[in-house]
Amino acid sequence: MQISRAPHTDPQLLTDIQAKIDALFARCPMLCGFSIQDRAMLPIQLDDRAIPDADLFITEIGIYPKLGADLQSEIFDEITLLISDLMYEEPMAYSVLRGRTFARILH
Repeated sequence: MQISRAPHTDPQLLTDIQAKIDALFARCPMLCGFSIQDRAMLPIQLDDRAIPDADLFITEIGIYPKLGADLQSEIFDEITLLISDLMYEEPMAYSVLRGRTFARILH
């Protein structure tokens, strides 16, 4: 996965986000990808997918092969924790994460 550089974005921030997303994919080998959106782009019924203190939402998660509900929930929690930690450590990460889809790179 490669994060494209947005104008006026700190290169170190992009490097940090890239490293943490790559580590997430390494910890969760069945995770194929996920999307992050802000509240303005979503219907109200997705409030249960809110990332605490971030005003961001996980809108899609791709997992292969299909897992049971418990394992799917663990992956969802891993993503939530990662994004929440990123927002706590660096509030400017919001502009990088919002509206992005992160996907595993297959070689």
